[in-house]
Amino acid sequence: MGQQVDFGVFLPVTNNGWIISKTSPQFLPSFAHNREIAQLAERIGFSYIFSMAKWRGFGGDVEFWKYSIESMILMTGLAAAAPTLRLIASIAPALMHPAVFAKMASTMDDVANGRMGFNIVSAGNKGEYTQMGLWPENFEDYRYEYCEEWVTVVKRLWSENNVTMNGKYFTLDDCQSWPHPVQNLPPIVCATTSERGWQFVAQHCTAALFGGKDPKDQKHTSRKVKEVAARYGRSDVRTHTLINLIQGDSDSDAQRILKHYQDGADHEAIENVYRLRARGQSDARISQMRDRYESNVNRLFYAGIPFVGGPERVADMIEELAIDGDLDGFLFIFPDFIEGLMKFDAQVMPLLRRRGLRRLTPAFVPPATHAPAHAMM
Repeated sequence: MGQQVDFGVFLPVTNNGWIISKTSPQFLPSFAHNREIAQLAERIGFSYIFSMAKWRGFGGDVEFWKYSIESMILMTGLAAAAPTLRLIASIAPALMHPAVFAKMASTMDDVANGRMGFNIVSAGNKGEYTQMGLWPENFEDYRYEYCEEWVTVVKRLWSENNVTMNGKYFTLDDCQSWPHPVQNLPPIVCATTSERGWQFVAQHCTAALFGGKDPKDQKHTSRKVKEVAARYGRSDVRTHTLINLIQGDSDSDAQRILKHYQDGADHEAIENVYRLRARGQSDARISQMRDRYESNVNRLFYAGIPFVGGPERVADMIEELAIDGDLDGFLFIFPDFIEGLMKFDAQVMPLLRRRGLRRLTPAFVPPATHAPAHAMM
């Protein structure tokens, strides 16, 4: 392969993971379950774990995502359980003042000994925020402008003695936030698929995270993110893509598993996901969502695209994306996370190693002093 890549796990902080089906594995989210997943991912050589922020579910027979645990507290708790992994927690700027977040993030980074990173949720499903009265009026129109000022405040508080500013959205008067993070500036990630989002990544983030409708789309997005970053004079922005892995012992076995999940599709929950996510979106975004939820396969998964195949096909798809798409990382979702990680380690990792796979980010070594940790994402 020759391409260095990082593997991560998209932790299941919600019930039943990402498959909207009555016949997929059914479980409730818990710290214990996520700790077991994190420790297994660490043992088999993964580089990072990632968790999302989710505040409301989508109903249906499976009560899709009715139950969720909070991202920042979870990742802080997992820091000691998996001492060599990078941990990426999610935060929605619309829900928290940047000075409050800056202090919390510095504390989290101290707990993790310089391994914490953060995913910026520029906007979520509107209903998650309106239920709390926290959706700013017309927020979709200016969310990236808001997030830019928010991130600027956070970074200044992480790196300056005190901050005074009169911004469009935030006013600070001799504001201080000590101590600063162990890493000085922890990695910041943003999940986005729009040109405006890629500009935000290029100006403020270390990596972009995205899904896609098919591998061609994923490769295009990876190259596009790096093209936009180059226009801003950056060659260090990394790209990571979501993968819903349906791995069987053979291609036919993987198709059998997928068919089992399709037979149990929770159509009410799928319709709710489409309807609630599309509310208030642009016509172009609604069209993208409609294409996804009219697909017989993709509609079954909340995010990312399914990789369905036996070990050889899965290894081929990873290699193709890494080389042709210049991808830096893969964020995996499994139907059953423990079983999925074990099968991936036993059947796919040996194939990738024989093809020349190398890990992009070295395993974490605790710093002797407050110094930058290995950059990842």
